Amino acid sequence: MLSSCGKPSDTSSPVDTSSDTSSEISSDTSDNISSDTSNNTASDTSNDTSSDTSSGTSNSSSSSDNHYDMPSEYASYYSSLGSNPTSSQLKSIVSSHTKLSYDEARSAMAKTDRDWTLSPNNSDSNPYMRLIYAAYNFKTSSAARFNDNNTIWDREHIWAKSHGGFDNNATPGSDLHHLRASDKPNNNSWRNSRNFGNATSGQYGKDYRGLNSGKYSGGSLDGIYEPLDHDKGDVARACFYMAVVYNTNCTLVNSYPGTGKTLGHLSTLLEWHELDPVDEFEMNRNNLIYDNYQHNRNPFIDHPEWAHSIF
Repeated sequence: MLSSCGKPSDTSSPVDTSSDTSSEISSDTSDNISSDTSNNTASDTSNDTSSDTSSGTSNSSSSSDNHYDMPSEYASYYSSLGSNPTSSQLKSIVSSHTKLSYDEARSAMAKTDRDWTLSPNNSDSNPYMRLIYAAYNFKTSSAARFNDNNTIWDREHIWAKSHGGFDNNATPGSDLHHLRASDKPNNNSWRNSRNFGNATSGQYGKDYRGLNSGKYSGGSLDGIYEPLDHDKGDVARACFYMAVVYNTNCTLVNSYPGTGKTLGHLSTLLEWHELDPVDEFEMNRNNLIYDNYQHNRNPFIDHPEWAHSIF
């Protein structure tokens, strides 16, 4: 998985979302960005945040070695659970959270979905973004900025609304754990409302920069969309979260449904979960959502092993 975030140089300054006048989000100045930074393994390897100005954190997750570990300070969130919780037990912990509106979620993305390597200044109100479904991240010459919303990027429901029976402002529709800043052409045209799977006989869609990004086949509802390799695990863990927290709206199946509150393909998502493990960006995003916005966590980022015991 490609890592694209580093530690902000100034965590005492809130993000300025004044460029988005549709909503105001109160900033929590105690942002907790993971202290470990890894080299960016994307096409632009010159952006390297090798310095670490904070004390280290020990690992408390029982995750596989290839997954980026949860900082120990968040272990208490799961303290009431055993080592192998059920889906209902996870839901009892995770489902309680602060609800954001769809516009508030967009404002929050200036922090949660920014590229902290390219935009390390926490007070930068127009940061470079790390977009899902895009092949042009990680370079200042091509990466989108926050103010490019509605031009280069928009908000993507990883669990498509038509597969969940919800709208933008319903609690599932504005939940940041599955709402991601996304390349706009791929989101609207190639992913559309397709299921996730390996589109072996499909064709590549083009992202905003005209690069191959995401492979698709079949109809807009019952077809298949296969994101780039470095997005596959993110997609899988967002879907696992939705199936636990919103189980009346979201069921994962081993098929490619076109109707109903179901989404596929479960066994493929479990494979993607391991092929593209949790990285620094995804863990930091989880921390930011918990610390500053919804005050809940995606347990499949913190404890990747639970995906296999629950699904």
